[in-house]
Amino acid sequence: MTEYTLTRQSLDTITDVEMVFGTVKLLPPYEVVPEAFKRGNNYTRLMDCLFSEQPVPGGEIVFRQGFDDPAAPAALNRVVMSHLRSYEPKHEHKIAGLGYLVSLVCEVTLPLHQP
Repeated sequence: MTEYTLTRQSLDTITDVEMVFGTVKLLPPYEVVPEAFKRGNNYTRLMDCLFSEQPVPGGEIVFRQGFDDPAAPAALNRVVMSHLRSYEPKHEHKIAGLGYLVSLVCEVTLPLHQP
């Protein structure tokens, strides 16, 4: 099985060109994405909201150790948005993979139901 690791430094590798045209360079391979992300959870719910430009439900985001520096939120935002702009891969892979990627960086708690 393919391994997937993400470092704090890797979040800083998104270029301005990738912000415009998209990228998949940090997207985990679909086969390493846990089933919970393929079925859907708070992380994929958040990615769906961002993808469809819907309001993000209120909640809490706590960055994990090693990703908790002041510049990490902006770097993670660049990663997520550049990957959402990409025309590859299939939507299901993109949402599940980005949800998994975000879960490695921070813990997301969302309300059970959207208001």
